[in-house]
Amino acid sequence: MLIRYTAYYGLARGVPGLLNFLAIAIYTRLLSPSDYGIYALVVVWVGLVNVVCFQWIRLSLLRFFPANLDDPRRLLSTLLLAYFSVASLTGIAGVTVWLMLADESLRTLVLIAVPLVWVQAGFELCLELARSQLNPLRYGLMAGARAVIALGLGILLISWGSGAFGPLWAMLVGMLAAVVMLGVSLWRDARPSLALMPELKPLLIYGLPLTATFALGFVVSSSDRFLLAALLNNEAVGIYTAGYDLVAHVINLLLMTVNLAGYPLVVRAFEQHGREAAREQLDRNGALMLLIAIPVTLGFMMLAPQIVALMLGEAFRAGASQLLPWVALAVFMSCLRAFHFDLAFQLSEKTIYQVWINGGSALVNVALNLLLIPAFGLLGAAYATVIAYGVALVLSVLLGRRLFAISLITRDNIKVLLCGAVMVACLWPLREANGALALVERVMWGAAVYTVVAFSMNVANVRDRVFAKLRTAK
Repeated sequence: MLIRYTAYYGLARGVPGLLNFLAIAIYTRLLSPSDYGIYALVVVWVGLVNVVCFQWIRLSLLRFFPANLDDPRRLLSTLLLAYFSVASLTGIAGVTVWLMLADESLRTLVLIAVPLVWVQAGFELCLELARSQLNPLRYGLMAGARAVIALGLGILLISWGSGAFGPLWAMLVGMLAAVVMLGVSLWRDARPSLALMPELKPLLIYGLPLTATFALGFVVSSSDRFLLAALLNNEAVGIYTAGYDLVAHVINLLLMTVNLAGYPLVVRAFEQHGREAAREQLDRNGALMLLIAIPVTLGFMMLAPQIVALMLGEAFRAGASQLLPWVALAVFMSCLRAFHFDLAFQLSEKTIYQVWINGGSALVNVALNLLLIPAFGLLGAAYATVIAYGVALVLSVLLGRRLFAISLITRDNIKVLLCGAVMVACLWPLREANGALALVERVMWGAAVYTVVAFSMNVANVRDRVFAKLRTAK
């Protein structure tokens, strides 16, 4: 079931992910680094507000929907009540900020950012409901519609001279269209009412610690943008964000696909069959995650200059090519922690531990950014991120094992590491070649080597399964 749903979500996320990846290549050719930096900063601010204010609603949906499968109407009504209540509060806060600002350009950004927060929160809530219903088709259609509309409209608006505002308006329209066309019908039986206010208490108790966790995690992943803007300039933010997102979109997409498919299966196994069944499902999820993550991460680290030359505009290339190996390592550690080891805290409902972990890594990240950016520039921000994510991963492993034992140390996973080492050894002599064709050849060569070695080592019994199917076919 895990492989099947991973394949479904791979398709559901693959097309939108490819379009988002393509958007980086296009926007870095149409926008200056400074305009791209402004666009990136607004996206980060919107994401931070979204996480702080709305994340607990989405997390509560994921955690409690499987326990309300027979009659989810009351839960969905309560979640909608929570959404509209928080949206009202953020609207009041947005108007207050708008009135306090004197700079007309900043006031315009606030007018875009506030509705963007609302629409993004509603869009992501609809995605999580489709995911909880094990409905990858609806999930994929929504994500695809948003990506297509946002990219097409963004290119059009930039070509009309809208600068950094173009892709922001395009994001808003794309998500709003996807919600109206495909998301609203998911909530047709929900009836939000003030009488449901008492029902919010257990959701808040579960979700608020996780909100603090994700907010602090957001600080780790995004505070470097704010500090780069303060210590350097918007151009540095644009170059750093382009390089970071180039890696993060790919690794996050692949590992999130496993998580999208695997996490609901873990929760259902836990609710229906207990801890041991959930642990077995977690082991399967982790093995698949590592099997995918190792070659992709190593590929970015090995082929960084060639990838940047192909994907980013010329003004972004020199700075971004230095960042990619470090960013790939940081994103790999971040995904491994968030999608695997942190589940120990969520399943045991001891999410307060994540607050302390992310709080500690956030302090490390901010302190190191303040220290390293003046000394090393863009690379200083990358170094700080790697160290902060490393600290968070170690803490998650050590503290989580006390509550719900999760491990990645298995014979198959050691084989995966060996496969990655062989792939690196085969790619190393070819690392200097340039050009799009050379990059494609090396990617195919690396993938072929990794696949052959994994097959020969019988990782996850893949060789035995293939031979068994061939015998059955005969």
